Formats: sequence, structure tokens, C-alpha cells
Amino acid sequence: MIALASGNWSAEVRPEVGGSLAALRHRGTDILRPMPTGSTNPLDAACFPLAPYCNRIRHARFRFGEHEIALERNFPPEPHSLHGLGWQVPWVAERQAANKCVLAHDYDGSGAWPWAYHAQQRIRLGREGCAITLVVTNRSPEVMLAGIGLHPYFRRRPETRVRFAAAHVLLSGADPLPTGITAPADHFADFAAGATLPPKTVDHCFAGWSGEATVHDDLGTIVLGTDGAPHLHLYAPANGSALCLEPVTHTPDAHNRAPAELILLPPGCAASMTLRIGHAEL
Repeated sequence: MIALASGNWSAEVRPEVGGSLAALRHRGTDILRPMPTGSTNPLDAACFPLAPYCNRIRHARFRFGEHEIALERNFPPEPHSLHGLGWQVPWVAERQAANKCVLAHDYDGSGAWPWAYHAQQRIRLGREGCAITLVVTNRSPEVMLAGIGLHPYFRRRPETRVRFAAAHVLLSGADPLPTGITAPADHFADFAAGATLPPKTVDHCFAGWSGEATVHDDLGTIVLGTDGAPHLHLYAPANGSALCLEPVTHTPDAHNRAPAELILLPPGCAASMTLRIGHAEL
């Protein structure tokens, strides 16, 4: 584990567990849901990276040019491929200091994903909070399809209210993948005004996101800001066990239903996004 600290902020990083953040705290109070001690499951983490694609690819298959790509169904019993490659492999710490570190993951292109790439996470704490920058560089000799994102689990309390603005929400089926039907962004709750989470599970992507959000509760207000992520996936299960506000560059199954959302990376070129997390006390 790598321990980071700066002023009122502290973090724990687990490079070997999918490049995960295990905790993020402000004055000792959890901002993200802390990872249980001893867990090696990235789904228990406080945050993990999504690369080289986000969310689900239907039946783990898609076509790009001459490529007919069949990926591993990496989240059984689901028939889809989930969250990319990076979250299920160890990362290494390239550099670290008291308040920051750089994690890296290299993929040589020899598996079902046909493009080699280099991924980097730059995690840093400062007076205003935490910033995570994710960068993916195409190391293959041809154009690579790319999508990136981050999967933070925020603290969730009974009085939690979430606020953000978006153009619309993509409605999902039981799969859970987009059905092709969109709805106004206030379909589940008036999140633009700030709303408590609905009693049913929300696992949907909000397109045309403004890039900003807040999570407010009795402990204060968590403030999110991003660069390079035009969509926000909200996961809030009905049992109250999690709250994920995931900044992503493309919507679910874009490889099959909305390929124009994907980033076309020429050889040697990179895509990046940054998530900033701050906190305002009551």
C-alpha cells in the first residue's frame, strides 16, 4: 500500500489491486467508501480505473474495420465484457512522493484486445483535495479505439443528496445495457436541483454531463469536477450499499451502438481525463 498525505487530505493506494485507490479522507472523514482490510477485489475499492474502455460491451463482441473482436466475458455470470482490462491486473508504482504517485499498466496486445497500450494514473493530493489523471497511450502500429473513465465509490448516507446537470439519461434494460430509449435527465429524480436517491436501483448513464457534481450529507459536501469526460454513469443500488458517480468518455456498449463516441488514437497518441474531488464542510 502507498500512503499519501497533504494538509487535511490523506489517501491509500493499492497498485497491485487493479491500480485502485483504497481510501480517500478529509480530516479523517471518509470521502470515498474505504476498501475493507485484506480485500483483493477491485470492486471493493474506493476507486479504480476504466481502460481501454468503460462499462459494458454487449456479449463481449464488436467490430472495428477488419477486426472482429471477441473479448473475455470477465464478469460472470454476465455475458458481457465489463470495465476494460486495467481493473483486473496489477499496476506498478513508477514514481511516488509524500503527496502523489504515478501508477502504470502495460498491455502488449497479445490477448483478445488487439492493440498494445500504456496506461498511467497520476494521483495527487493538495490543499483543495485529490486529483486523478488517467492517460492511455496507443503503443500499437495502427489506430486504436479508446475509452477511459474512473469508478469512484462515494460515501452514501441516508440523507445523501446528489446534484448534477446532464442533457438526458439513457434508459437501460435488465441486461443492464441501453435500450435505445432516452429520457429527460430528471427521469429518476431532479438531480439538477439536488435530490435524494430514489428507492429503486439506478444503473444508467447520463449523457451530455456538465462535468460537475456534488454529494451532500450531514458531514458536508463532496465536490466533483472533471476534464475530458462528457458522460456520467450513476450507480446507486436500492439496498443503499454504494454510490458511484463515474466520469466516462463514452456511454455503455458504445462499441456497438454509438461508435462515434469512441476516441480514435493514432499510433503513439494519448487520451486523458482528470477527476478532481474536493470537500466543503458544513
